[in-house]
Amino acid sequence: MKGRLAIIGMCAAMLSACGVRIDNDRLRVDVVENQPKAMAVGALPLSHASAYLRMATARGLVGFDDEGRVVPALAARWITTEDGLSYIFRLEKTRWNDGRDITSDEVAAALSRRLIDLRNSRIASELAVIDRIVPMTGKVVEIRLKAPMPNLLELLAQPELGLLRKNVGSGPMIARKGAGVMQLSHRAVDPERGVALEDARVALAAHDAATALSRFVVGETDLVLEGRFEHLPYLAVTDDNEAAVYDSPPGLFGLLFVASGPFLSEVSNREAITKAFDRPRMISDFNVNIWKETLTLAPEALPNRAEVARPDWASLRVDQRKAAARSVIQNWQAANGKVRPLRIAMPRGPGSRILFARLKSDLAAIGLSAERVTVGQQEDLRLVDQIADMTSPAWYLEQLSCQVTTICSADVDTLVAEAQRATDRDERMRLLGEAELKLQNLRNFAPLANTVRWSLPRDGLLGFTANARGWHPLQYLGRTPR
Repeated sequence: MKGRLAIIGMCAAMLSACGVRIDNDRLRVDVVENQPKAMAVGALPLSHASAYLRMATARGLVGFDDEGRVVPALAARWITTEDGLSYIFRLEKTRWNDGRDITSDEVAAALSRRLIDLRNSRIASELAVIDRIVPMTGKVVEIRLKAPMPNLLELLAQPELGLLRKNVGSGPMIARKGAGVMQLSHRAVDPERGVALEDARVALAAHDAATALSRFVVGETDLVLEGRFEHLPYLAVTDDNEAAVYDSPPGLFGLLFVASGPFLSEVSNREAITKAFDRPRMISDFNVNIWKETLTLAPEALPNRAEVARPDWASLRVDQRKAAARSVIQNWQAANGKVRPLRIAMPRGPGSRILFARLKSDLAAIGLSAERVTVGQQEDLRLVDQIADMTSPAWYLEQLSCQVTTICSADVDTLVAEAQRATDRDERMRLLGEAELKLQNLRNFAPLANTVRWSLPRDGLLGFTANARGWHPLQYLGRTPR
């Protein structure tokens, strides 16, 4: 780690006096991947770089714009029936990237196939609410639902729902493989020539964080995307640190209890661990202003969330929480013997080392020891750092369900399933609120903070802005803001 920090620091020192000019018609974008893989729009699951590639080359019915808003894509407009069980989309008159006109039959067939492809994906449970996709007269496609789904458009805008016909998308960009990169060109539809390419291009590559930042400081890339908390110390040693842009999309950041041995099977012990953490002190080490502590499972300001009270210990000072937690642990160990070190699975990276040092110190203060393990090794707790696909309380509860961890509640899973089938909005909110309260009392997840992602754009880059989704679609880059 020190070696990589030193390399980035030397690069920054050498280039600090040298301004790097940007050409918005020839952009280079590096996406951070801890373990970079070859980009492929058909990969499942999609890596971050592959997700950006699919977003750029395969439009869905709707998509995200540069500010994270749901906007038209293949569909020019849409309506929802009064009962919320049907979404009807009118398609834009456009073409696939091979020049063929797009028909409603093809879109319905491509979306139906995609639902089958994604039946075991991270969004499978949400997709299960879709009953069928029906092509209608003209350029109209109907999605029929088993139950109302207020967040359907957010789901359809996800990169995975970009549509292909015989491996051909519909833009807004077209990709060609280059030497270690994907070369993407903006497409334009000419009534006479079909699909044509514009001159402006984006070269897309995937690198680990240290390599991406080194490339940025020596002028070999114009934008670094998808930086996470574990990479923040790399960013801190560059002279461009203050130019970093931070996004805070809704999501989960905290510790999931995944092992149910004698000690962790007791709610009081899991609650003691959850109380132990000095969250503000923990995240202050990273000096990111938008990174704040959280104490609830779903964000308190989330739309359509029932009013769920914070845990009863939330009003206590940190020292009071630790004293109460320490008493619980001492009593349990007096009756049952010393607890072996807790194994906490975390991603590799210097940020993880810093965060783990705080976790370990806080646990030691209540009489517990801990060791850090990498993801995939035997674990007792797992750090979850995941952006939400939808602004729905159900998403958060599903990430903590019995499909994810053995420390769970079948009753909560049943309530969530009932809520997703509910036809009345108020009843849906009530069921999800009841489920969230039950899960909060189960203490199978220790929330720590909001999710944070960072990007590093070159000065003068057009079409880039922080947004509430954390996605920065490539087709907007280099373009004059609207």
